[in-house]
Amino acid sequence: MNYPLYPADPDRDPAELFRNLEPGPATRPVATLEPRPAAWDDVVDPLTLTTDEVIERQRERFGGVKVGSAFFGWLIASATFAILTGLLTVAGVVLGLDVRNPMLFARELPLDLQTLGWIGAGTLLFLLFASYYCGGYVAGRMARFSGVAQGVAVWVWTIAIGILAAVVGFVLGRFDESTGVGVLRRVPLPEDLLTIAGIAAAVVLAAVTLGGAILGGVVGVRYHRRVDHVVDDE
Repeated sequence: MNYPLYPADPDRDPAELFRNLEPGPATRPVATLEPRPAAWDDVVDPLTLTTDEVIERQRERFGGVKVGSAFFGWLIASATFAILTGLLTVAGVVLGLDVRNPMLFARELPLDLQTLGWIGAGTLLFLLFASYYCGGYVAGRMARFSGVAQGVAVWVWTIAIGILAAVVGFVLGRFDESTGVGVLRRVPLPEDLLTIAGIAAAVVLAAVTLGGAILGGVVGVRYHRRVDHVVDDE
């Protein structure tokens, strides 16, 4: 092994031998990757988000109308109406009332036919409201966000299914005097009054069912908001 003839100069800069390199060495740290100005300004630490901010971000991504949830809500609304109507009919039969014939039913009670008609209309509206409330609630619980939109979607499903049923009935030739149109024609009222009464009844039914579905959707979504804020309450 060969050793240098003269010892190394202790005062000599050890980087002198590397001065001719391109680029030359430096004694200070050099950043090899410099971030762009304000590159991290919009980044928010998720740990600093509040519950309301998290919910808002989730709503932006997963909110809006959910067609599937609304369809199942419509199924629940239809099934609930059928069940409540059946229970009411069974209760009338158990009480010994002839619920199939309104005239005989009115004679069995100390009420005139007009009062009985108003009671029947109120009962029908209550059953529809309760049924669509259940349907909207199910849709809101399933979708988690946008309760009003889910309730409206349940109501729209009802309109769509009704139109589809009418088209199928028309194609199959099932419309005759035994349908509701024939019943209205047998009512002893002028044609213009029948039209006004039909429009008014349709508006009332639409308002009751739509209101029940929207209210149910709002209540169904509110359940999730209570769950989301349970940590804040503690």
